Amino acid sequence: MATSVKEIGAFLESQAHLGQPITYGAVIKKFPDLPPLTEYWKSHPLCDIFGELDGEDHRNNRPFRTALVYAVDTTRPGNGFFETLARLRGTTIMKSEEDKVWVAELDALKAYYR
Repeated sequence: MATSVKEIGAFLESQAHLGQPITYGAVIKKFPDLPPLTEYWKSHPLCDIFGELDGEDHRNNRPFRTALVYAVDTTRPGNGFFETLARLRGTTIMKSEEDKVWVAELDALKAYYR
């Protein structure tokens, strides 16, 4: 059985209630039917799942649950997070502003699920 958008969304909500960010690898480990993460993010099932979750959060005027997920090597979300955030919110995010934007989204998410 494939991991669903609903399952990943519920898991990220539980992490948000705890206020604890999590790595992409830890999300994958939690759902053993997901394949390992490689450099080909756009072909990984989480890419589409995260896109659906971001769209849902945007439509419901919520902070993005995917803000909780970061790469262990960079300690921040991947480029797709910032691209999706900018596209859905109709803004431009400069590279130099990404950390500030991420922290603000993460803080808003934690406050929303408190």
